[in-house]
Amino acid sequence: MSGNETVSCLSCVMKSECFNQLNIDELSNADKNKVEIHFKKKEIIAKQGAFASHIMYIKKGLVKLYLEGEHGHQDVIVNFFSAGEVIGLASLYGKSTFEYSVSALEESTLCLIDINIVRTFTQSNAAFSTLLIKKMNEGTVYAYRQLYDITNRQLNGRIAGALIYLAKNVYKRKIFKLTLTRKDLAEFTGMATMSAIRVLNNLKSEGIISDKNGNVEILNMDALEHISRTG
Repeated sequence: MSGNETVSCLSCVMKSECFNQLNIDELSNADKNKVEIHFKKKEIIAKQGAFASHIMYIKKGLVKLYLEGEHGHQDVIVNFFSAGEVIGLASLYGKSTFEYSVSALEESTLCLIDINIVRTFTQSNAAFSTLLIKKMNEGTVYAYRQLYDITNRQLNGRIAGALIYLAKNVYKRKIFKLTLTRKDLAEFTGMATMSAIRVLNNLKSEGIISDKNGNVEILNMDALEHISRTG
């Protein structure tokens, strides 16, 4: 973890949709109450149980948000977030501690913004508040969907759905460098690591995906979507 030469919020061209709603004074206030930090792969960004002192904006990279396993149980990955996403919103008006952990899946740069400043913006700026609520609602709906999938889909369907989600929502292309591990994929889909590996190998042998040195390509999206729906 290291500090970078930071860019002012006033001149940053990579602001999230909600922070684009802030006026000059609000952006200046945010700039005075944020720190830009570079995290190496696998570094912890937020620790479950620690005080939630900030909201996190991903300027660059990819991170995972997960619940830490207790009493020997494996972790449960809630979601993956790439550049442009704001995370930690559940702590705005919830408990004073993080109910999850966040770590970097690849080298990542995040802006950590004082949570009290963000609370002030939600009270004074309706457009900002509306977009934050929209973002939190999207996260809640996705969590409901993920819970349903893990409960009702077979292993093949879970992995197929995860690959589709990664391609469309995380990496945003059909060919991508899979920076998460097989263990991450298993924790995201609620199965053992060896089960995830077996399903991936089946998809490769059937010509639905290819995996060359970690570079994954979805060769047959229609077949993958069919497995996701019916598996």
